[in-house]
Amino acid sequence: MAINLDKINGALDRLDPEKKSGGNTNTSVVKLPEGESVIRIAPYNLDPEMPFQELHFHYAIGGKTFLCPKRMKNDDCPICDMATEAWNEFTSTQEESAKDVFKKLVATLRVYIPIVIRGQEDKGLRWWAVSPRSTYKEILTKVKNGMAQGIDITSTSDGLDLIVQVKKGFNDWLVPESIDTALRPSPLAESDDAIDALIKTITPIDEVATYRELSEMKAALSAFANPNAETKGENNEAGKNKSFNGGRDIDFATAGESDVVKAVGDKMDKMLS
Repeated sequence: MAINLDKINGALDRLDPEKKSGGNTNTSVVKLPEGESVIRIAPYNLDPEMPFQELHFHYAIGGKTFLCPKRMKNDDCPICDMATEAWNEFTSTQEESAKDVFKKLVATLRVYIPIVIRGQEDKGLRWWAVSPRSTYKEILTKVKNGMAQGIDITSTSDGLDLIVQVKKGFNDWLVPESIDTALRPSPLAESDDAIDALIKTITPIDEVATYRELSEMKAALSAFANPNAETKGENNEAGKNKSFNGGRDIDFATAGESDVVKAVGDKMDKMLS
């Protein structure tokens, strides 16, 4: 089945701020090394019309990363609930401390793309995790522009490889500096049978990123709000009630913001009690 242009357009719309509304470590996820890599985007066998898988994560919540059940499947998410409370507090008070809490709690989009690295076909398809507003948007635009000319760069029979130049960016993170398309089309693999076999090597995305129990998410919220609290003993068991505003160890508490911290903290207490 060919890639679906409507889904490509929808993904581009979600990256446009004017149109936008309101991680597990795994060998199936690859990081491109510094320098040049030649890759090929492959179809995802569990979603043939849209190889790009958009996942939403809460990062650094009590030192952990959580796949967001609210954004992914509209299930309950205590971290999203607390982010909403923080945002509501900001809109009513205009206190930047509440806005900072929201920014730390709100789910962040990360995009996973099934690729094969040329020269490493024996390792099969792997997921390449990319930034939504730079790398992902650039690739989506290349796909859309190619389809406007009757070219599907993800085609298994006559698609186009991508030449990715990676360099060190901020904090020595490796980031794509440029992405160019190959000038000549090529098959994904040397034969139809090899293509079918290669496509089946991808790890399902729901095995790469999995959901955690709500009790673990609530415990992480406790650690987020009280980073200096004891980390051992029965007072920190998952599911125990926590105090989010009793003391000055809340990392977003600063002079002159105690009322905001108390209001947000009171709502945290009610949520987790």
